[in-house]
Amino acid sequence: METLSASHIRIIAYYWSRYIVRSGSGLAYLMIALIFGLFSAQILIMPVEKFIQQKQDVSESNLQNIRYSIINIEKPIVQYVLGVKSFKEVGQDLPNDLMNTMISKPVAEDSMGFDRWTSFLLVKRPALLSAIFLILFFGMPFVVTYLAFNQLSGDVQSRGLRYLLLKTERGNIYFGRFLGTIVFSTLVTALIIAVITFYLAMKLRIYPAMSLIGWSLHGFMALSLLMLPYIALCAMISASIDSPMLSFVVANLIIPGVLITAAIGRIAWAPLKYINYLLPWGWQNHLLHPSPIHLLMALLGCLVYTAIFLMPGYYIFEKRDL
Repeated sequence: METLSASHIRIIAYYWSRYIVRSGSGLAYLMIALIFGLFSAQILIMPVEKFIQQKQDVSESNLQNIRYSIINIEKPIVQYVLGVKSFKEVGQDLPNDLMNTMISKPVAEDSMGFDRWTSFLLVKRPALLSAIFLILFFGMPFVVTYLAFNQLSGDVQSRGLRYLLLKTERGNIYFGRFLGTIVFSTLVTALIIAVITFYLAMKLRIYPAMSLIGWSLHGFMALSLLMLPYIALCAMISASIDSPMLSFVVANLIIPGVLITAAIGRIAWAPLKYINYLLPWGWQNHLLHPSPIHLLMALLGCLVYTAIFLMPGYYIFEKRDL
């Protein structure tokens, strides 16, 4: 660690983030992330747009009814994703939610079984944007592997790092490329959320602009932090494996594998659901929790998991043959 240089790490991070833009993995990530993020948002926005078009008078009362309809539609889905209700309970509530949506019945928290977390996301914050964030929280860990899988393995395979080691140390390369990957991922995340928020504010106009901006900033920071452990995991894998293709395959086996194993395993034995906590899957939605304590613990979790994945990769990279 004493060989690390902040100036070298900064320079490597800067040039690596620029190089990624021109590389195949960077372009693939950019396209996949944009398509996934914007298409997912469009799936949720499209029914709302059609509903608004059917309203002849877009008055404040009608806007309120539209917001109520969105809440009724998204409530069971959000409660299931957050783990507030089981799939069976969601299925039992669904007929009432659909009926309330059809008649634009206002949502009463005491009668609709609203818990604090669901109420925060759907009532106190723009419900449509909250639902989009939950989709991004689920999908972006899969997408980020297209960017982060080749931080080191390609140059290790081609022996290209030997020329770079004449000017700097291994640790500077490792942490510099990790930070450069984070910079590019964060910029893409900012672009996706900015486009979605701008569209909601200028096209739909069903939520106050300041409310959208404030919640979008929270979602952007939460999603950017959530990517850190997954990028760190890919850095460790990339530092351990010579082949970029094998690094990509391993990353795409581990990240969804933990989630699938926990989902299937809990059917046979309930405690197997805790396998989710090997990665942030088990707690990452708490980055959108109303409680400051839950939010702080989730933020610390992102940093702790990042360190747990990042440091072994650093020591592997320091000791391995290049």
